Amino acid sequence: MARKSAEIHVIVHYPKTEAGKKELAERVAGIHAETVSQYIKHLDCPTAQKELLLDAVIETVTNQENTVLCTS
Repeated sequence: MARKSAEIHVIVHYPKTEAGKKELAERVAGIHAETVSQYIKHLDCPTAQKELLLDAVIETVTNQENTVLCTS
């Protein structure tokens, strides 16, 4: 029988300035990029296939950024 974890309450203080919000967004993006990179690195497939996958991820993100920028 699995043990139920206790609840954890976390207090988060978000930045209030635009510079702080931008820095937070950049740090989060960096962590996301590193996570995707490490995930792809540890896949059980040839390096060439990993490169294609990473290129596809980059292209998808770039296209999404362009779509957001064009509609804002």
